[in-house]
Amino acid sequence: MKQIISSSCGAIHTTKHFHKSLSHSSFKFSFKLTFIISLILLSTLIEAVPTPTSSYSALDKRNDNISKDDLSKFANFAAAAYCDTSVFKDWNCGPLCDATNGTVVNKFFTTKNTATRAYIATYEEEELIVVSFRGTVPDNIKTVLTDAKLLLRDYPPVKGAKVHTGFYEAFLEAQSEVFDEVQKLHKEHPNFKVLYTGHSLGAALTLLAALDLVQNSTDFKANENLFVATYGEPRVGDLKFSKFVDSKLKVTRVVNGGDPVPHLPPKFLSYEHPSGELWISDPKKSSSEFITCKGQEDPKCSNSLPIIQLNAIFHMGPYFGVSMRGCKSNNDKSLGQLLSGLKFNKLEKDN
Repeated sequence: MKQIISSSCGAIHTTKHFHKSLSHSSFKFSFKLTFIISLILLSTLIEAVPTPTSSYSALDKRNDNISKDDLSKFANFAAAAYCDTSVFKDWNCGPLCDATNGTVVNKFFTTKNTATRAYIATYEEEELIVVSFRGTVPDNIKTVLTDAKLLLRDYPPVKGAKVHTGFYEAFLEAQSEVFDEVQKLHKEHPNFKVLYTGHSLGAALTLLAALDLVQNSTDFKANENLFVATYGEPRVGDLKFSKFVDSKLKVTRVVNGGDPVPHLPPKFLSYEHPSGELWISDPKKSSSEFITCKGQEDPKCSNSLPIIQLNAIFHMGPYFGVSMRGCKSNNDKSLGQLLSGLKFNKLEKDN
């Protein structure tokens, strides 16, 4: 983590650094249709809603201490959460694990009610404690239902703030497992930094869990030793929640091209992203060139794309050379794999 990205808004960077298919096709069709309807509703919103920016210099506090090589390694950790749990015993999952060889998984679990899966590991080479959450697995109805509970609910730590009901319920079920293990490992490795990462649904849970750490652990109040890197993250809460995130965390939120997931849930439901977007603006050209975006919901970044250019094939990456479908041991389909190739200006017929 020695070569650092430093950049201004709008600059493009080129420096080189450091699951079983669904049982019923009808369910696949209805899931796709619901997804598409949400995006159609979104199309009028992208241009119609004013874009807020943070009231303080949130951009000055983020994206200044993570290199491209970091973001590539972090993406490997995020992708590994999709692997079969057998991987976590010896960190053997092909290229994903090879890129972070020496990682030791200290704990992994899948919750009962929401099927939230996460692992907590140590990576000696970079002196990192890693927390990674799995994204949506459409084969698992519990994770799909988590996404579907998109109405906003109160976020108790901040009066008046609102968050996605499904995401928050899933986080609460995993909260103590993650927090207690991170605290334990931090005491064992006081000089290690801590990384929270995840993709898709996992990215949303990552954000909530990292907030929980800085709010409830005296060791991380200033969070100089905390990295939060998410990939393909959906919106998690409203504007008040997002401002709270900006006041507490340094988040790097990577958006790949025309990935539709970061545009969901739609803004007309009062959702807003925090600051910290890095937009890989032309992934067909390079998965490592990006724009550093300004404030919340920057209209010059991924929000600049018309709906016709959104395509779920971008959701799985690659992010800095890493595909979220890269785990050789995984037989489940992720959300992106289910929807890959589906362009949102037409509805493909299921076989």
